[in-house]
Amino acid sequence: MLKKAVIPFVRSVRNCHPAPVKFTGQTPTSFIHDGWANARTPFDVSNKWLFGIKAIIFLASGFWAPFIVVEYQLRKANQ
Repeated sequence: MLKKAVIPFVRSVRNCHPAPVKFTGQTPTSFIHDGWANARTPFDVSNKWLFGIKAIIFLASGFWAPFIVVEYQLRKANQ
């Protein structure tokens, strides 16, 4: 009963609340970089070829790790 009364009220308040949003514009050198590509990534992608090689090595090592472990265990079991 409480959910039927509270949830619609909360939804209507959230939808009708006149919260003003001020858009000041962003630049790549401003303090908050939300919305800019590569602004909040923890790695550098300025050189796309180096980034591509690093990404392939990183993702391939995670993909091939189980196969390498299984091969090692099978070789160890056969000795």
